[in-house]
Amino acid sequence: MGEPAKPSPAPPITVLLVEDELLVRMMTADLLADMGHRVIAAASAEEALARLREEPEIQLLFTDIRMPGLDGFALAERVFDLHPGIKVIYATGYADLERRPAPHVAGPLLRKPYEPAELDAQIRKAITARE
Repeated sequence: MGEPAKPSPAPPITVLLVEDELLVRMMTADLLADMGHRVIAAASAEEALARLREEPEIQLLFTDIRMPGLDGFALAERVFDLHPGIKVIYATGYADLERRPAPHVAGPLLRKPYEPAELDAQIRKAITARE
């Protein structure tokens, strides 16, 4: 018998990627684009909020947690105020976190470095989850 069939990638969506580290942002943007998603990348929470106002069709926020200024959890709360119901996926390279997201902006947490298949699976779950 052959190998089990791999699941097809998540349907293409528009992702707002927020990552303050340039190389990580570039690699993640390329990964998301290779998966077929439209990527809008931002280096900070403030830039992300501006991009969200310009691009209302964003369906998913994929954000680092620890960043200068607003952290990813605070960013998600502000994004949710502008775009209720947006799906959120968090990423961190830290083992311990001082706080957690508010319940209305809860989402999966990917530990860096994450595997592309893990990110794809979380995107699939996020966009197919019921409100």
